[in-house]
Amino acid sequence: MTKTFRNLKLSQRLFLIIIILFLIPYLLLFSSAYSRAENIIRNKIRTIETENMKQSCNTVNNLCTNIINASDYLLSLDNYSSLNTLSSSKNYEYLMAYKTLDTLIQNINNTLLNSNGEISIFSSNELLYSTIPNATLDYESFYKEQTNNISHFSNVHESYNAFMKKGKFISYINTIPSLNNGTDPFYLVISYPCKAFEITLNTASGTMQLFDNNQNQICSTSYSIPQGEFQETMSISISGWKLVDTFSSDAIYKDIYDLRVFTFMVSAFLFVICLVATFIAISIQLKPLMKLKRQMQLVSLGNLDAHLPATASNDEISSLSKTFNGMIGEISSLLDEIKITQKRESELRFEMLLAQINPHFLFNTLNSIKWMSVVAHTDNITNTITSLGRLLEISMNKVNDYLPLDEELTNIKSYIQIQRLRYPGRFEVNYSFDEKILSIYTLKLILQPIVENSIIHNIEHTDYLIIEITGELSNDNIIIHVKDNGIGIPDAKLKQILHKAENNSKGKVFSGIGIYNVQERIQLAYGCDYGLKYSSDGHSYTDVEITFPVTKQPRTF
Repeated sequence: MTKTFRNLKLSQRLFLIIIILFLIPYLLLFSSAYSRAENIIRNKIRTIETENMKQSCNTVNNLCTNIINASDYLLSLDNYSSLNTLSSSKNYEYLMAYKTLDTLIQNINNTLLNSNGEISIFSSNELLYSTIPNATLDYESFYKEQTNNISHFSNVHESYNAFMKKGKFISYINTIPSLNNGTDPFYLVISYPCKAFEITLNTASGTMQLFDNNQNQICSTSYSIPQGEFQETMSISISGWKLVDTFSSDAIYKDIYDLRVFTFMVSAFLFVICLVATFIAISIQLKPLMKLKRQMQLVSLGNLDAHLPATASNDEISSLSKTFNGMIGEISSLLDEIKITQKRESELRFEMLLAQINPHFLFNTLNSIKWMSVVAHTDNITNTITSLGRLLEISMNKVNDYLPLDEELTNIKSYIQIQRLRYPGRFEVNYSFDEKILSIYTLKLILQPIVENSIIHNIEHTDYLIIEITGELSNDNIIIHVKDNGIGIPDAKLKQILHKAENNSKGKVFSGIGIYNVQERIQLAYGCDYGLKYSSDGHSYTDVEITFPVTKQPRTF
């Protein structure tokens, strides 16, 4: 997975990272907001249903109270005489009492019972009054229920009209004290249709049911009971009935589902817009980087004229562009320097080739003279010619420009032997080298021009010239000193001694290689940190310091 991610383009990786970093908080926020909205809607529906139940409970309770009040009012002292008269005779007084009672009951029914009540008065064997047409004494169940209750609400029952069924009723039964000193009690029964109770029930999304004390359903707002886990129950205080409100999860989640669909559509739309905006923003931000990539590809093909236009921005990409332009400039400069160096190296090699022409002829001539001196038994001349021949051979050798330091010392000793023949008893050369550095490779003929300069410039001005050549190892560098007790070098000349113009007149000595050429050869081979360093007090000594790095294997160009 990590490898696949790394193989993606930078724009694709940035796009993917932004999507992930945006999508995770978005999903968390969406989930949290949706969950909170769900809880709010659920609680809101519960609150609404609870308020509806309280309102319905109050309405049912008030209706039951009205029924009880109607019963109590009919049994008050003011109306008791009419009931007593009604039960004692069938004469004119009975008719008047019946009419009075009927008017009173109709007023009570209209006022307290919304004209829905059916009122009956009867004993165990006599029906005194009833608002139910063609009523009969089919009241056995009510009589039995009255055994242990003075007054109460009955269970749900059918209307006791023998000729016409009017549906289910709930009745309030109240006992009337014995009329006319009789032994059998009379009962006042106020029956109220269950349908009328249904009107009082109010629910927003569920099904509300009213149950009597025996769990018989009095009424319901719906014939189908929802299968849901949300249910609220309240009691009707005055009657002891139970009001149950059941509502399904669909009722709750309908609004939540609508909210979820709307939120998802809006979020998806915004998410797509954000993706497009992110892609455009990434493309704009990476545009300079893509330009940098194209310019680098041009450079890889060898086009060093590639560059990026300067911008006023200070961001990282602008910094990279500036660094790239600077790098290309440095590369161009380095290539120019390399070309100049290679050109100068070719010139030096050409000079060395030219310098080899005369030494080659001279070497052959000296070789003939050497054998003539051997025949003549002149050893002094033989040794001198042998040393000179060795130097000429080293000078003409183009196979390798490097040789071990001990061989370079052998060459300088050959040169000293030749100069002693020229200046007998005028100078001496002392050597002091750490044996560890004798196997280190160095450029050939770097000591001879320096020693030659020391002899030529000082021998005529010094009674006895002493030259000390020392070598040591210091921090992975070889440091060689060539010091003499000559007349020194003035400061003005000391500052210019390593310049080519100063040495051209004196550079064409034995090997054809002057001080300047030694300096340039060392720096071409090892770098500008190495080379010659002159020091002098201007009248009593000159010290030349030669520095080059440790090389145990011969270098090749």
